Amino acid sequence: MPPTPTLSWKIDECSAYFDRMRLRGWCFLPGASIVAIEVAFPTSLPPFRLSSFGLPSPDVAAAIDLAAHHARFEEWIPLPPAQSGHDFTLHLCLADGTRFETPSVHQNARAGDPAHSCWYHFLDALHAFPHGNVLEIGARARSAITRRQLIPAHLEYVGLDIRPGPNVDVVGDAHDLHKVFGQKKFAAAFSLSVFEHLAMPWKVVLELNHILQPGGLVFINTPQTWPLHDEPWDFWRFSIHAWASLFNPLTGFEIVEAAQGEPARVHALWDSAVARGLPDSPAFLGSNVIARKITETTLQWPVPTAMACAGAYPIDELSEPPH
Repeated sequence: MPPTPTLSWKIDECSAYFDRMRLRGWCFLPGASIVAIEVAFPTSLPPFRLSSFGLPSPDVAAAIDLAAHHARFEEWIPLPPAQSGHDFTLHLCLADGTRFETPSVHQNARAGDPAHSCWYHFLDALHAFPHGNVLEIGARARSAITRRQLIPAHLEYVGLDIRPGPNVDVVGDAHDLHKVFGQKKFAAAFSLSVFEHLAMPWKVVLELNHILQPGGLVFINTPQTWPLHDEPWDFWRFSIHAWASLFNPLTGFEIVEAAQGEPARVHALWDSAVARGLPDSPAFLGSNVIARKITETTLQWPVPTAMACAGAYPIDELSEPPH
């Protein structure tokens, strides 16, 4: 019995805009003729058949198989309101009458994304530490999200947040890490969606140098493009080019990996000559970095947090929207 052919496919875009979704990608099944592709939402609605499948795909043919010369699709499709933000699959209708269902479209779209890969590279690198503590800055379990379980079991997780709450072990300000923990207490530290809320991220980098042991690793994830949130404590956006200004030999670090990912489009609500090309310009939701401590730093930034921003971190836990 001949082996079952392996599906080659990639979703380049599945972006939702109100009641429509832009779906763009390609599918190729060696030795089989795909005559139609249907979008299968996990709702009671019938699958939606794509009308654009069969577009020229010379790039796919060159990379995958010469027979994959018309494997692309690209079109707007209706998006049921209840489906927005949820995963779905594709149904491939073959010439012999059989149907083939793909795995998760969302997982396929994210596969190979540089920002997601950077995070997993950091988690993999933690296994090289024989022992030690790992600090998460911004550990409060907003929307019930925790990362304690992702840290290797032989390392000790410590969750820090500026406010008490679920998953928080220590309450403290990231701008004063060495006052909270002392010197050289951690093998690694990380934060996700926190650096945009730091009044002085350069000071936090100096603090990370103080609390990390020699060779310690840092992972930072923060937006490159994102709407304002948790105001007025929303201060910064970071491109891939920003990281060298924070993690460098003078601050005591070397950059191991930097990445931008989760591609996005920016749309202006007022059309103008200046904004006309925005949707076609590159933008990314996430910007990530892995850095290693290579030396102690003598730099100082003696500005207290209260002088840089007023008040406490906003929004009550019960009213916080996910972001």
